[in-house]
Amino acid sequence: MPLIPISLALELEQRWLTGAGNQSANSAAESADRFAGIVSQWFSTALAGGFPCTTAFARKPQLSSMAASALSSPTPEIAGARLGAAVASYMTGQSFGTGVAAAPIATAAAIAGFAGVFADLEAETSERASLIALACWGLALSTLVSFAAPPGAYPIT
Repeated sequence: MPLIPISLALELEQRWLTGAGNQSANSAAESADRFAGIVSQWFSTALAGGFPCTTAFARKPQLSSMAASALSSPTPEIAGARLGAAVASYMTGQSFGTGVAAAPIATAAAIAGFAGVFADLEAETSERASLIALACWGLALSTLVSFAAPPGAYPIT
C-alpha cells in the first residue's frame, strides 16, 4: 500500500497536535514519542521496489529521541527545522528487503516546511497537520532505495 499523506495528517492532528483524546502531552519527550509513533506507523506501510519497510518500528526510538531534542528548542523555527531534519534522518538507512534508503533529496525543502509550520502561530491545527504530513511525504517520495540484488534503485511509494 503506498504512503498516503492524508492518513498521516489525520493522525497527526488527532493524536499529536490536539493530543490523544484531547489530552495534551506533558513534556517534549511525551510529545516526541507520540509524533514518532505516528510517523513510524505511517512509514511502516512504505514500499520500495515492491518490498515493505522492515525497520520503521525498530527505528522509532531514534526518531523519538531526535524529536524530543527538536521540540525542546528555544524557538519555533528552530524546533520545526530540527524536527524536519529528524524525520529525514529517520528515513535515511531504512531497510526494504535487501535495499537501503539513501538520504531524501528534499531534506532542505522539508526542513524549511517544518520551520514554517512551527513559526506560523496563527495556523489552524488541521492546516499544521496537513503541511507536516506533506513535508514527510515529500521526504519519502524523494528517497531512493538501492538494492544489490537485483541491482537498481527504486523510489519509496
